[in-house]
Amino acid sequence: MPANVGFEDGSFNGWICASGNVDASGVLHLGSTGPVPTRHTLFSRDNNIGVLDPYGKFPVLSPNGSRFCMRLGNDDVNAQAESISYTFKVPDNANTTPYVVTFDYAVVLQNPDHEAYQQPRFVAHIYDVDDGVFVPCPAFDFIASAALPGFKLSDVKPANSKEGDLSTIYYKDWSVVTINLHGYAGKLMRLEFATQDCTKGGHFGYAYLDIDEGLSTGPVTGNLFCDPKKDVLLGGPRGFAGYQWFNADLTESLGTNQFLDIFPAPPEGTRYAVVIAPYPGQGCPDTLYTTVSKINDGLTLKAVDTLYGCPETGVSLTGPEVTAGSSPGFKLNYFTDVSETTHVRDSTKVVLSGNYYIRGTTKDGCPHTVMVYVKLTAPLINVKAPEPVHYPETIDITKTFVKQPDITYTFYKDAQATIPLVNYTEINKTGNYFIKAKSALGCQVIFSITATVLPPLPYVVSIPNVFTPNNDGVNDFLSAHLEGFVQFNSIKIYNRYGQLMRIATSPLDIWDGAVNGKPVPAGTYYWLFDGEDTYYHTKVIKSGSVSIIR
Repeated sequence: MPANVGFEDGSFNGWICASGNVDASGVLHLGSTGPVPTRHTLFSRDNNIGVLDPYGKFPVLSPNGSRFCMRLGNDDVNAQAESISYTFKVPDNANTTPYVVTFDYAVVLQNPDHEAYQQPRFVAHIYDVDDGVFVPCPAFDFIASAALPGFKLSDVKPANSKEGDLSTIYYKDWSVVTINLHGYAGKLMRLEFATQDCTKGGHFGYAYLDIDEGLSTGPVTGNLFCDPKKDVLLGGPRGFAGYQWFNADLTESLGTNQFLDIFPAPPEGTRYAVVIAPYPGQGCPDTLYTTVSKINDGLTLKAVDTLYGCPETGVSLTGPEVTAGSSPGFKLNYFTDVSETTHVRDSTKVVLSGNYYIRGTTKDGCPHTVMVYVKLTAPLINVKAPEPVHYPETIDITKTFVKQPDITYTFYKDAQATIPLVNYTEINKTGNYFIKAKSALGCQVIFSITATVLPPLPYVVSIPNVFTPNNDGVNDFLSAHLEGFVQFNSIKIYNRYGQLMRIATSPLDIWDGAVNGKPVPAGTYYWLFDGEDTYYHTKVIKSGSVSIIR
């Protein structure tokens, strides 16, 4: 197996990277530059899972499951060109034992209205170094065109489009090419790939690459099945125009789709063949063989029944405690559905409650699946807004909800719960206040509550309009009655000529209808109250009249 031919050490070791430009006649001028950022770009499964190509909307990672792949070129323009090549020796036994190299590729080409030699393109060849000739198949030369077989029209407008530029973008999703090197035993071979912009410098072309190496039986999937299994689903390589499945001696046709579902599962050791037909100019016709084998691994995958956590932080499905007690050696994948088709977006932070499925795959490809129920619970408070009160009454916000066991409650002035509220049982001011509830798991939630403290009821200054100071024990004295937030400063009493008869400086200071010990005549007198509203801190002046009857 050639070292790092599939970029699996996360670098371009073993590869020769070149970059340059394409001239007006379509000739590439390339120099060995090493990997150039954005023009020789590696993608990793650790960092780029879920990332899509902006034009084709297919994953930038190869679907073959490898850890790394690369993009050659980019969507910059200016007549750029790039290449990458790898030289390796075919094993000495390749003439007696099948030796097949496959590579996965995807292509994005902007299609302007140029001559063919001026268009963006992607080329791929395999070169026989010892004999100095190109291997006739496969040999790709994708020139941007609406007629490219297997390509689709992108619905994304080119980012570099200028006014009047009617160019479109065509793309080919990840596809597979097989290179059967039977007959090349011991020879030096070179994989060569190149991309280029259009010769006028205004349109781009780029491609994605990933190489699988040394597959002894060809790129057919599903040939290993794990006991017990009811059927076997064989899959041919991606991106071919036609497939035809046969039994081992090619005498019985079994199907013409990419996948062949065999039910019931055939006996172990049953052999099948698939004849693959490429799109014109996009690979080589080939016949691939595979043998169905049964695997009994005897391994166990376990998982906790329920994983508890908080909605704001979520839970991790990847912790060792989740699958404690399982056999070692499983490669784990995480899904949201029982059919295991939708991956969990971030298995280290699951933020929705529900059933999740962990599929463990052994080194032999046997899947084992367990279910975990994720329960994310936040403390709940059924807060009932308190009834408004009039100052100086207060509100106790601890009585606006029912306390739950194992929940602690703290009270704050701000929504971020950073400023503690000290008088939460005696709120005396209208405003929004905040209650933080925290569970034993550490889950917390902040609720707001509005407390309304209305102004006090209107004050009352009351003085009778008649009194009879005749010493009969009934209504003999005049005094002021005060209620509410009002302060008594004084009451002045005048006769009808404006002469001051009496000054009272306290509500307890009563008048017996005499001045200097002598009763005043019966008649109408006038009073003037001077005070202060102690809630609003405003001056209070009231006046009225009182009749003395003798």
